[in-house]
Amino acid sequence: VHLQVGILILDAAGKVVIVNVWLLKRCGLAADALLGHKLIDVFDGAATAHFCRRLALSQETGFPAMLSHSLHAPPLPLYMPHLVGHAPAMVRQSVHLSPMGRWTAQQHDQVFTLVQVTDVTPTVRRESLLRTRVDQMHLMARVDALTGIGNRRAFAETLDTEVRAAIRSGTSLGLLMMDIDFFKSYNDHYGHPAGDQCLREVAAMLQRVVKRPRDRLARYGGEEFVVLLPGTPLEGVLEVGGEVIDQMRALKLPHLARQGGDIVTLSVGAVSVVPRHIDEASTLVRKADEALYEAKARGRNRLCYAPVASIRSPVG
Repeated sequence: VHLQVGILILDAAGKVVIVNVWLLKRCGLAADALLGHKLIDVFDGAATAHFCRRLALSQETGFPAMLSHSLHAPPLPLYMPHLVGHAPAMVRQSVHLSPMGRWTAQQHDQVFTLVQVTDVTPTVRRESLLRTRVDQMHLMARVDALTGIGNRRAFAETLDTEVRAAIRSGTSLGLLMMDIDFFKSYNDHYGHPAGDQCLREVAAMLQRVVKRPRDRLARYGGEEFVVLLPGTPLEGVLEVGGEVIDQMRALKLPHLARQGGDIVTLSVGAVSVVPRHIDEASTLVRKADEALYEAKARGRNRLCYAPVASIRSPVG
C-alpha cells in the first residue's frame, strides 16, 4: 500500500495479473478494470506507441528495457492526484520492463513481465528550475546591470563569433566605438545618480538606432559603448554612426559643465573590415579605438573612421 512506485505484472498474453494501489490512484481506474485485461486494451491507445513496441520486444526476447523520462514522453496515462482548482497534470515517468523467469517458467506457461513505474516529476521540476537558474545566471553574466544592454564579456563573445562567420562568408564586419564627451565633468557637476541616468538614456537611444537582429550593442566600460555591425561595409557603418551622432544631439541632455557646449554629445570611431584571420578581432577593436581617439582629438562631438578622417563636425 505504501510503495511509492507503480507496479504491474503482466502474463504472457499481456494481461494484468497484479496492480498496486499507487498505480490505480494515478490511472483513475478500479482494480477490476485492469485485472484480467490486456494492459494495451485497457488504456486503448493512451499508452504511447513506443511503450507498446518496447513491451512487445521485451516479452518476445526476454530482455529488460527502460524508458527514460529524459528521452520519452510519459508512456502511460497516469496523472497526479487531483488538486482542487488545478487541471490534471500527467506524471513524468521512468518505466522499467523486466521479464520474470522466462527460460524456466516458459515450460509451464508462466512467463510474466514486471512493469515498474517511477514518478520522476519532482526530479523533472528540479532539473527545469536548475536550467532556468543557469540560464538566468548566464544572461546576468552578459548583461550590464545599469543599462540592461550587453556588457564587455557579451561583446567579446559576439565579436569572436561574428569574425568567424565573416571569414567563412567573406563579408564585411563593422564596428562603432562611442564615448560620452566630458563625462567626468558631468558626474562632478550633476552627481553620480544623474550620471547613471545619463548612461541609461544613451543606451536607450542606441537601442532605438541599432535595429537589425544580428547587430549587437554593448557597454564597453565606463561611459564607452560599442556596436557590432555584421555584414556592413564602411558606408553602412558611417550611416549608423551618423544617425547615432544626430540622435544624441536630439536628446538635448543638459551638460552645463562641458567645454564648448551645453548638451551631452558623443564621439564615435568607425571601422569596417573583411576579416581573413581570427586574430583580426583585436585589429578591428584597435582601429575603432584609434578612430575614436582621433574624433576626440579633433574636438569631440563627431564621427571619424579608420583611416582617420572627420565625417561630421560639432554643432555650430
